[in-house]
Amino acid sequence: TEESVKAGLERLQVGLDGIKDENKKGFNQALEKCPHLIDDDFLLMFLRTEVFHAGRAAQRLVTYWDKRIEIFGEAKAFMRLTL
Repeated sequence: TEESVKAGLERLQVGLDGIKDENKKGFNQALEKCPHLIDDDFLLMFLRTEVFHAGRAAQRLVTYWDKRIEIFGEAKAFMRLTL
């Protein structure tokens, strides 16, 4: 339901806030360089993957941005991915 999605997104934000900035540098860079890519639909993918376990979703999101930067480099990591 819409209420559970909103509550999940709020818990995800709490989970992200609980991760030290030094451990989420890639995610923080993404927030700064491409905030338009990190909308509720994007965040919801991570929550659904982890069956709404916000702590695991937060860690997966942080790892996602670290790997994306590792694979594409900082020059391209923050661009929209297209096939």
